[in-house]
Amino acid sequence: MLPLEALEKLRFYLDDFKFNEGLLLCPNPLLHSKINIIIHEIRELCRKITLFLPVSVSKNLLHRTSLENVDFISLVIPSYRELKTNIQTVKMLLSQGIDNLEAYVLLDSNYDFVNVLSIIDLCKSYGLKITIGPKFYNSPNTDKFIEKVAKKENVEIGLHYGKKYFYNAIKVFIENYPITVLTSTSGEKCRTLYLSPYGNFSKCPHSRFEINYRRITREELRKMLFSPCVISHNTIGLSPRINVYFVAKDGIEILGDILELLELISQVNSFRAACKALGVSPSTYWERIKNLEEKLGVALLISVRGGRKKGITILTDFAKELLREYKHIREKVLVSLYEYK
Repeated sequence: MLPLEALEKLRFYLDDFKFNEGLLLCPNPLLHSKINIIIHEIRELCRKITLFLPVSVSKNLLHRTSLENVDFISLVIPSYRELKTNIQTVKMLLSQGIDNLEAYVLLDSNYDFVNVLSIIDLCKSYGLKITIGPKFYNSPNTDKFIEKVAKKENVEIGLHYGKKYFYNAIKVFIENYPITVLTSTSGEKCRTLYLSPYGNFSKCPHSRFEINYRRITREELRKMLFSPCVISHNTIGLSPRINVYFVAKDGIEILGDILELLELISQVNSFRAACKALGVSPSTYWERIKNLEEKLGVALLISVRGGRKKGITILTDFAKELLREYKHIREKVLVSLYEYK
């Protein structure tokens, strides 16, 4: 939908000015019939171009003509399942000799820590550069991730080394493999412009001030360009947090951290691995689980130490039903929060 006239007008008004980087953000930019012309226009405006592609992009669209004219390609990965299902896309891009390939791992407020680690491991096996960050123009949720990953073995946390995209960035070394983590909005001296698919210019999607390219003036473009970051100037930057837990009829509480642990165990089939991922003590939580089972009069976990399933921990039917109810309630609350926003 992006009108080419908007890019032409921008180039006309900015004269010889060039942005350091142009980011092509679109659910699937390769579906645009004039993508090559758009890339050419952006090349006239920016020193380098990063094209963001969903990892689920159709392999039939991966033509060299579009991709060879950008400087970087960033595959947006929302989950391990999405990456695993579309791993042929990664292989196809690498087989075309594209080595400026990055995996952009989305981290929202409800991310799954084990899921993120699985994505990292799979990306490492293909030698991909990895960046972890939020959906663009949102505040990052990486603080908790850094806290958890710092507790793992063979992990080093570096210092802030500069900026990437609109965010401050640090390097995290997981088993000596460098990963970029976006930590906060850069805010200071933010010199960005956002062009919507409809040809509206603004500082960013959060800005209330936008003007269509047909009416924009040189002065208004300059005003947008040098205005402060909208995200970093929100009053206090409060965001709601939820904590779901259950209370039995006799007042016995099944707290949120126990439910989170059960959820991880259901995914990795290991009590110790789940505790390690959460950064908690296995011995402490084993005692808590046993005390809770005794109070409830029902088992939550089954540990299998022999046979083909040697050394795994699985949930009982009661725990599975408890987890289903927990996920259902959590999802309803999260949907309500998004609607509230």
